[in-house]
Amino acid sequence: MPNVGLTINARFSFFRSLPQTPFSVSKNTKLKTLIFFFVITVTMSMATSPHTALFQTRTTPFRLSSPRPTSFKPTTVKCTTQLHTQPPPLTHAQDRVFNFAAGPATLPEKVLLRAQSELYNWGGSGMSVMEMSHRGKEFLSIIQKAESDLRTLLQIPPEYSVLFLQGGATTQFAAVPLNLCSPDDAVDYIVTGSWSDKAAKEAQKYCKPNVIWSGKSEKYTKVPSFGDLQQNRGSRYLHICANETIHGVEYKEYPVPQSGVLVADMSSNFCSKPVDK
Repeated sequence: MPNVGLTINARFSFFRSLPQTPFSVSKNTKLKTLIFFFVITVTMSMATSPHTALFQTRTTPFRLSSPRPTSFKPTTVKCTTQLHTQPPPLTHAQDRVFNFAAGPATLPEKVLLRAQSELYNWGGSGMSVMEMSHRGKEFLSIIQKAESDLRTLLQIPPEYSVLFLQGGATTQFAAVPLNLCSPDDAVDYIVTGSWSDKAAKEAQKYCKPNVIWSGKSEKYTKVPSFGDLQQNRGSRYLHICANETIHGVEYKEYPVPQSGVLVADMSSNFCSKPVDK
């Protein structure tokens, strides 16, 4: 790199002659020139050309407040990915907790282990169900099998549609009155716990609900006798919560609505037993 060495030497000579030149040079110009040469010095220190030594010798009178680096040590940043392997499956030797609550309960160990395996890699696709597109062929096979199993298990006739909706039961507190009645319609609610109470309160925004029975005074400990219920003749539907998970109240039999429409919140005991439709 002889051309580079000569160019740097010439510019450095010009800088040394600045104080003797007849024209004036501002302090800012000198500072900029000094910074420029400092950058060149750092850059040229990496070279092995003989001009490097010449340049370093000529720059000795001009020292900065901080020492000049004598060598360049590049820093390398590496990005690594740590692959987390699957945790070891549970064995019979390990203790497991059995939940007998009114809501979620104990599942067979084989079911849990299969779910664990398929969550990591479903059907040999190399993806979890949560990673694949809901429009892809892998997920379509899952949703189609789920609908087929529901139709078989619940004996759903072909003229009925199966809807997979977002939001859970709480969203249905509003969706039911919005779809089954108008704002001026009356509906009946049986309140046997926290969930049916929330459903009745949410319905107040969209229709005229009537709480025909409530177990709040008895701390939600029972289901009413259906023969004692005073249903409204003009009610569009009768709403119940089939299983109150917070208070542990579950219907064994279901009331017959005068309107002919029974809305049952079965989000916690759906498919747990046969239901006469």
